[in-house]
Amino acid sequence: MSNNDIIDQELDNTTEQEQNNPSQGNAILDQFKQWLNQQNKPLVYAVAAMLILSIVYFSYQYLYKIPREKEGLEAIYQTQALFDVDSFRLVVKTAPKLADQYSGTKAGNIAAYMAGASYLRLSDYKKAITYLEQCSFEDHVMKYQAIGLLGDAYIEDKNLDKGLDLYLKASKGADVEFSKVQWALKAATVYEKKNEWQAALDIYLDLKKNYKENDAVQEMDKFIGRAKAKLGEY
Repeated sequence: MSNNDIIDQELDNTTEQEQNNPSQGNAILDQFKQWLNQQNKPLVYAVAAMLILSIVYFSYQYLYKIPREKEGLEAIYQTQALFDVDSFRLVVKTAPKLADQYSGTKAGNIAAYMAGASYLRLSDYKKAITYLEQCSFEDHVMKYQAIGLLGDAYIEDKNLDKGLDLYLKASKGADVEFSKVQWALKAATVYEKKNEWQAALDIYLDLKKNYKENDAVQEMDKFIGRAKAKLGEY
């Protein structure tokens, strides 16, 4: 029997008893109302909790996050102008602080990227790694550009395996052909350094087959020939 059937039956019984004994019926009905209210408490609590969470969420979005995003984008404007003209020594004076101050926002992501890329150009590879690892872009171009640069930083820091993994990830995930080819070629170079010539050859052959019109692939026969020679295929 369902809960509704139980309630209907309870109401029918209550009505019949009220007709036979009005005072007793009122007492039973009061008890039933009390029981029904008790059954609804979990639902009331759940609805109240949902309302509280909704209020907290919208308060966070409109009273904290959105104003903080706007403030952060305004704060990084001058640093971004310096980054655009390759003034990396000036960028690292402000970008790291902005990245930390606005962490978790779009402005913080951009500041972390500028800090990491600038430290990379200034040959401070450990700091470059620190800030590039903080980047978390939704935009695919920026996401895989940051991953590729992080690969550069690890390679320069003598961690070939980590750098190689990042190059492969950047090449696979990038939407732009230029980026795909760029990071794939860097991955092949690392394979060469590791004397893994078959893996390097596989990349060169794939690039020649699928991106033959790309300027970076025009000398691919030279790389293919070198890899085959190392493998004893000539």
